[in-house]
Amino acid sequence: MVLSEQVVYLDNAATSHPKPDQVYRAAESYMRASANPGRGAHRLALRSAEAIFEARLSLSAFLGIKHPERLVFTGGCTASLNFALKGVGLARGDLVVTSALEHNSVMRPLYQLEKQAGISVHCLPYARPGVVDLNDLKEAVRDLKPRLCVIAEASNVTGELVDLAAVADLCRHYRVPLLVDAAQSAGFTESNIDSLGITIWCASGHKGLMGLPGVGLLYVSPEVELDPLIAGGTGSGSEELAMPEFYPDHLEAGTIAGPAIVGLAAGVEWLKAKSLQSVRAHERALAQRFLDWAAGVKWLKLYGPESAGARTGTVAFQVEQVGADRLADLLDQEHGIAVRSGLHCAANAHRALGTLGSGLVRASFGSFNSTGEVDRLSDALENLVARNLRLVR
Repeated sequence: MVLSEQVVYLDNAATSHPKPDQVYRAAESYMRASANPGRGAHRLALRSAEAIFEARLSLSAFLGIKHPERLVFTGGCTASLNFALKGVGLARGDLVVTSALEHNSVMRPLYQLEKQAGISVHCLPYARPGVVDLNDLKEAVRDLKPRLCVIAEASNVTGELVDLAAVADLCRHYRVPLLVDAAQSAGFTESNIDSLGITIWCASGHKGLMGLPGVGLLYVSPEVELDPLIAGGTGSGSEELAMPEFYPDHLEAGTIAGPAIVGLAAGVEWLKAKSLQSVRAHERALAQRFLDWAAGVKWLKLYGPESAGARTGTVAFQVEQVGADRLADLLDQEHGIAVRSGLHCAANAHRALGTLGSGLVRASFGSFNSTGEVDRLSDALENLVARNLRLVR
């Protein structure tokens, strides 16, 4: 049995690990001297509200948001996407355009809306490189006149990046609202949300932004209003049964996750101190090291761009005659390497890649990984294949 401290953690696309020490400290400090923000006028409640306010300002500045009050804290990126898709007012006959590599956090709410509200969904064909062919997108937004365009900036399976600026330009030109799933790209790419003209932007706090689980981000531009998915107490306008019209209270019902929010703000401060450019370069260098090794291996098939410059720190692959789940289990049990196998909650993506029946192994390199750990993965794969194990799918 491999001890946890000896594990080579290569599953950062699921959640980054470990976190910077200041993230843990910020969350603990908040918990030890906090109350319910916005639910009282005593010093602990006010101190907590101030911490949340400062976190919102810091995150907005980092993400390029001009209206911090429009940055809403949710329970995670999945919650943010549901708030957006179910709150934007899609109705029978409306069309949504999306890409071929979307996560189930997009596809399942859209499926629900197809069944319950009578909308239709048009998935663009998978294009290499870049996921979305801009000519296909142009034709779709121009001719089909969709009510909404939903695009993940980076695939959670292959790490492949979309040209988000070009996508945003097209949507803005044809006046189609753009909803961006930035779960995999936040903390890796420069966001610049307002300057790109993004209508709605959703992200996780616990991945590239280096925060803790339990908090997601939802930015709603002043161009659009969302109906609240959840109604309840906000600490404001309590005499009214309707949710407050002003943001963030309009969408922040119930007690928000204070420890996770201040931890997220600490994670972003760590990214700023390290510089996003250096963090991105480090993760890409690790991915490129693995890609260079894999390019000379006949029994391994890579998916996604050949260059790390067109992806995040995520790589996905198959090994001949070895099932993805079996391979991931052997890497864990025999070599202490944590990767993720299967369909990665993205069946449509695997359908587009032709791997729906087999799944893939995904290694996602993060800020705290080293070149030595990349080499440990390569060596482990060579060891398993060299032993000519009879592994079954």
